[in-house]
Amino acid sequence: QIIVIDPIQGPASDLADIWLRPRPGTDAALALSIAHILVAGGQYDKTFVERWCHGFERYKARIDEYSPATAAALTGVPVSDIIAAAKAYSEGPSVFIPGHGIDAFSAGVQTFRAFDCLVAISGNLDRLGGNRLTKKPKGFRTYLDLIHAPQFRLPLEIEKQTIGAEQFPLWAGPEGWQTACHNPSVIEAVLTSKPYPVRAMYISGVNIVVTYPDATRTIEALKSLDFIAVATQNLNPTSVYADIVLPKTTTLEEEEVQLIWGGPCIGYTKPVVAPRGEARCDLEIALALRDRLEERQALTHDFLPWPNQRAFNEYLLGDSGIKIEDLQEHGYATFPYELGAFEDSCFNTSTGKVELYSERLSALGLDPLPNYTPPTADSSDPKERGTYPLVLLTGLREKTYHHSRFRDQEWARKVSPDPLIQIHPETAAKYGILDGHWVTVHTADTNNACRTKAEITDRTPQGVVATGMGWWEPLSNDPELGARDIN
Repeated sequence: QIIVIDPIQGPASDLADIWLRPRPGTDAALALSIAHILVAGGQYDKTFVERWCHGFERYKARIDEYSPATAAALTGVPVSDIIAAAKAYSEGPSVFIPGHGIDAFSAGVQTFRAFDCLVAISGNLDRLGGNRLTKKPKGFRTYLDLIHAPQFRLPLEIEKQTIGAEQFPLWAGPEGWQTACHNPSVIEAVLTSKPYPVRAMYISGVNIVVTYPDATRTIEALKSLDFIAVATQNLNPTSVYADIVLPKTTTLEEEEVQLIWGGPCIGYTKPVVAPRGEARCDLEIALALRDRLEERQALTHDFLPWPNQRAFNEYLLGDSGIKIEDLQEHGYATFPYELGAFEDSCFNTSTGKVELYSERLSALGLDPLPNYTPPTADSSDPKERGTYPLVLLTGLREKTYHHSRFRDQEWARKVSPDPLIQIHPETAAKYGILDGHWVTVHTADTNNACRTKAEITDRTPQGVVATGMGWWEPLSNDPELGARDIN
């Protein structure tokens, strides 16, 4: 059986046995209610919970707040559908497949936790037909392993100064999952010099002008910098503001070794062609920059102890026993994988268990239990939103594009020539909008608007409009390539 949770009707919901159509941003209430139904009916995995879950009683008290009737009032999903979904899920084994719909909004962390805790208590963690844990061959290193390895880390007192580390400690700085800066806070630092000035930027493989919130603010920040270098595969709205553009290889020109955790196997990407022109991969660009720093006696520590990409790939393989030559011949390499076996691997938490009650969140003064947080724009009462009566979703995807990629491809523009915004027929009639009309979209707290072409369809709920993200126009006479016009 397939249960789909999505306010927009699409290919997945058309296949669904049960389609739950919540108000945008209310998914967590559904997850908590389904968990409530399973626990109240004794349809959870008591053995797994007792042995491998931490904080179950406090978690139970939280989910008891979300009866089907309560969840129905919050989400707009009928009680009968919530109960039917809980029954179908409990009959498993069942797998939960998430996506950008819940990780790319303001309450994404707690929404993910609500579903992940449901996976755990139902016994669907690392079982056949359930959600497989990420495991890897002994001796193999992933990119995240390298980021957190002591020899590749900055001194602690420096890491603590990472922008965003104080306000977003689980994202940025020494405690962060990827230790990097908090991206929006960097834009803020560029414009305000707080917590300290940022005067130059090296941007690689991302098109931040059309993929960060508030394009105008991002452009303002880039314009104010003293120097920008952009490594990219094609000229785009972000490279418009670069002092130097470095040609970057595509994956078709690169050799890559990586963990394919869903396999489970080690995957191998073989370059189809040699790099064209002056294009280099990210590592080779970084190595060249390192060498220039060394020439100027400006290198305080070498974090790149590899001469080239091949040496880096062999370093990732480490002592796993998997050889590059085998990967080149077969394209992948499998490794022994045992489902369950939690005693051997344990969980990477302070308690060594699945933390339904998160000790780490508690220590940071955050809600340690999964919870429902109302979305910023609660679509249940348009009158309260005044000037902005409609809810905007930016998750509309097209097969021709991936985020801002491929807009420069002629074949893709033939298939999807214009940015679309889906509008329900009754909503369109209320505002006098016809199918195919160009409309102006304006959002709260911004000074600019963008143009999109209306697609009138009942696949989008009333009071909600849905569009995509990352639009730009490579052939435009606009010097910003449409970054503020159609994005």
